Amino acid sequence: MTERLADVEARRASVQELEAVTDVMRSLAAMRLQQALGTLAGTRAYAEVIAGALAQAAALLDDAPVQWPSNGHGHSALVLFAPEHGFVGAFAERLVEAALAAPDGCALWVVGRRGAALLEERGRPPAWSTAMATNTDAVTATARRIAEALYRAAAEGRLGRVELLYGRTEGGAPPEPVRRPLLPLGLPRDGARPVPPLINMPPRDLIARLVDEYVFALLADAAMESFAAENAARLSTMMTARHNIETTLDGLTATARHLRQEQVTNELIELVSGAEAMG
Repeated sequence: MTERLADVEARRASVQELEAVTDVMRSLAAMRLQQALGTLAGTRAYAEVIAGALAQAAALLDDAPVQWPSNGHGHSALVLFAPEHGFVGAFAERLVEAALAAPDGCALWVVGRRGAALLEERGRPPAWSTAMATNTDAVTATARRIAEALYRAAAEGRLGRVELLYGRTEGGAPPEPVRRPLLPLGLPRDGARPVPPLINMPPRDLIARLVDEYVFALLADAAMESFAAENAARLSTMMTARHNIETTLDGLTATARHLRQEQVTNELIELVSGAEAMG
């Protein structure tokens, strides 16, 4: 019985250590989620401002709108924004399953090592991959890496239609996969304006620069959405784990209390039996 009690106490101590680790991960996920949600408003507003500028600039063109830089002819591609690390429940698998629904001829580009590993396991390795940002400050650099790779592939005629696939959370709720088109990027038109905007460069040069900035803004927004979704999924997973750990601890505590009581009872019985034998 003593050995059994020692085993229960050792397991209880191990579960308590796991509880401490879970609490740290939960706190980090909550902090990063709040940072991402606070930053998302800025990334969305930035994309809207650039879109508005494009609409005004596009009205300066009399011919067909310019598209960045793909003409829609090359291979299609899907850019998957996946978690960089694990402990996100089934969220990463759901994103990968959505990506695997793309036709065989569609190249899978993956942002996030966890997503790339899952695709490898399923026999469809990504055509291109990079690490996902692990903090809000790194989102800009991640978006620029993707944009540069897209530029190279499109300039070489290897890209036509491009879509983005990423997770989105509403106020920290469990995230859902979202798809949105990226390329070819037609320019929005905002109709004729009585007073055209003042510009100091040829309209096509201006539009080319604005389109570059708009593509970057869309990628940055998708990356920030994905970062928020990853941490929302991790927070939910850690909260569920914490509940299960508490249930396990309650059971182990009750078992240990029962074993201690049995031990005390047996010791008393042995003591009484010994006294009667001596008498």
